[in-house]
Amino acid sequence: MEIAGCLFTAVGCIFMRNLYTLSNYGLSGVLFGSVNSSPWEYAKTLFLPYLAWSMLELLCLGKGLHRLAVVKASSMCLLLGLYLSLSTVLNGKNSELLIASVSVLTAQIFSYILSKSHLNLESLFPAALCTLFLLLAFYFSFTPFPPKNQLFADKISGQYGIPPIGYDFGADALFTIIK
Repeated sequence: MEIAGCLFTAVGCIFMRNLYTLSNYGLSGVLFGSVNSSPWEYAKTLFLPYLAWSMLELLCLGKGLHRLAVVKASSMCLLLGLYLSLSTVLNGKNSELLIASVSVLTAQIFSYILSKSHLNLESLFPAALCTLFLLLAFYFSFTPFPPKNQLFADKISGQYGIPPIGYDFGADALFTIIK
């Protein structure tokens, strides 16, 4: 299941990175896609497929909701923390695929190890549920209202959040070619 989760997350990530353009810069692209090339927007494209796979995993396994919620909330925090910290440290466009792959693989391995452990994780269910809701609040609020720091700045234009209407993406592409 964890290997299939890696593949599902990778395919979902690729789709979500292009969803903003595919939706003709509409609301669905803003909510579920990546509106710019900031580390946060790219982390969003890993978060939602990972969450969707976790729900599919729960449906397939059919038992242990409390334990699985704790395992997946923990691994999701690891995924986001690892991805955001690595993209900040290795601030380069060529390393995005490697950073995403390492982050997803690490989170899936951690999830597998935690689910097979003999720890009493069920008692942490309320905290895991709160964490998931907090992550979802971040997911939906940081795109329209991003904090002003390097995690939310577009790597190409330096802007934050949703680009203004009529923004010339071609000018940014030409500028990066000329640089």
